[in-house]
Amino acid sequence: MRAHSNQLSPLRYAPHVDCENFHSGDDVVLAFLDCTYSFARADFEQRVLRAAVELELAERPLKRSVRADLLTAVIEGELAEPRSEVGEHLVHLCERDGEDPIYWLRKLVFRSAWLDHRIKHGLVDVQFDDAAGAFRIEPGRYPLPGAGHPSFAALTVPEDRA
Repeated sequence: MRAHSNQLSPLRYAPHVDCENFHSGDDVVLAFLDCTYSFARADFEQRVLRAAVELELAERPLKRSVRADLLTAVIEGELAEPRSEVGEHLVHLCERDGEDPIYWLRKLVFRSAWLDHRIKHGLVDVQFDDAAGAFRIEPGRYPLPGAGHPSFAALTVPEDRA
């Protein structure tokens, strides 16, 4: 096993899938953890905004400047010129020691695409859990990547300032 680093080694959870790369369109093409994924613009934006909310970096509804900062950060891997206070705060978080929020935004975007790719190829099953009122993923014989991630809630600026 590798020593701790900023880059995680890619795991091949489903070796018999012909194409390890995800494709929903050609508007945004990104490489992450030795995979290249291409997204339709709307698909990519939805995944980025969902990841930002899940990481508690922002709350919906998001202003146009906040959305632009989040999209730029994920595409570029950094945010050189923030347009919003949320963007400025994101830059500040990246300068601190600790978890890198842009890394985690990218990771959640790719994790969701990875999972969709496995569902499309029939490698995982999605079941509705009536008791929980939510969908549950059944991985079958291939393990799913960890769902854990940090929360940036205590470190974010209030949405009314964004």
